Amino acid sequence: MKLRHAIVIAILVAGILLRFWIFSHLSRDLSVCSVDFGAFYAGGKLAGSLAMYSPDAVFAAQDRAMGCHKDYIIFIKPPFYGLIMWPLARLPFDAALWLWRILGLAALGIFLWLWPCDRLVAAAACAWFLPEASNFTAGQDVAFVLALVAGAYYCLKTGRPIAAGVLFGLGAIKFHLLVLLPLVVLRRKLWRTIAAAAGTVALLLGVALVAYGPGCLATYRNALRDARGSPAFRNMDNLNGLFHGHPIWIAAAVVVALLVYFINRKASLELALAAVLAGGVLIVPHNTISDGLLFLPLILEARRFAAAPVRALAIVALIPVLPPGALQVAVILLLLAALRNLYLKPAAPGGQPAAAAA
Repeated sequence: MKLRHAIVIAILVAGILLRFWIFSHLSRDLSVCSVDFGAFYAGGKLAGSLAMYSPDAVFAAQDRAMGCHKDYIIFIKPPFYGLIMWPLARLPFDAALWLWRILGLAALGIFLWLWPCDRLVAAAACAWFLPEASNFTAGQDVAFVLALVAGAYYCLKTGRPIAAGVLFGLGAIKFHLLVLLPLVVLRRKLWRTIAAAAGTVALLLGVALVAYGPGCLATYRNALRDARGSPAFRNMDNLNGLFHGHPIWIAAAVVVALLVYFINRKASLELALAAVLAGGVLIVPHNTISDGLLFLPLILEARRFAAAPVRALAIVALIPVLPPGALQVAVILLLLAALRNLYLKPAAPGGQPAAAAA
């Protein structure tokens, strides 16, 4: 056991040192001018005005704060997001960016603390997982979604369904990635959780309507159509990126949604949530490498599966130099393995397959 811990700690430290070395050698163009946080910060600067959906206004705000901008870093978040970012945008950009990154690491720590997993192994996995590195460098907000879902899971397990609903509702900051979440709450008839989540989303939208007026939702919808906000296929961790935009990705998305549906019918709460997070990332038409961080719960859950090849596949998914599309394929195979575990193995107490429980 001591040797195992020493090996895992060595892997964790090696991953952190590698990430530090890579990050410290990035140019300012990559570590500042290209970060997604630039759009969030500009949205905070322009909060209270629909100018935050004007690329020219966003670029001007970035030039004033950062001294540079990229034409694809535009604000395409929901209207209330700018209000959330307003306090952070009162800080100088560099200070705000580093505070945001530190908060993202803290959110990842909350996930590791609340999610049912071997925390040391999970931390080592995070140190090597490319989407986590991308989330940190780009100043993305995916780690906050992980923390919200882990918090909601903890609340449900401890008998606080309303608090869980509030946390799920706050996940509206990236609502498109939680598109399959209703499969979990409806299957388990978590009516109070559903009501609390709906109330939280309604409150966020209400605040946005008061701050921006009734036309804000139409303006937001038009902003989503701006092609500049859509990354190249190689930078998407979804089926659209896997198939390079070929319409077959839509049929594949239906298959993945069905996989998640049948997993949810028999899975434990943690496996069901892991599946809906992974499935949501796969089936949305637009995302980034950072969003692949939501694959992490499923990868960690795969360590509980009995089949050694599945556990090995989970390790392969963490390799940071996989070719484009390999991570999506690995996640689909893990979903299939979860389905097989649930339907082709006798169930043990607690909802886990017997072999996995053993």
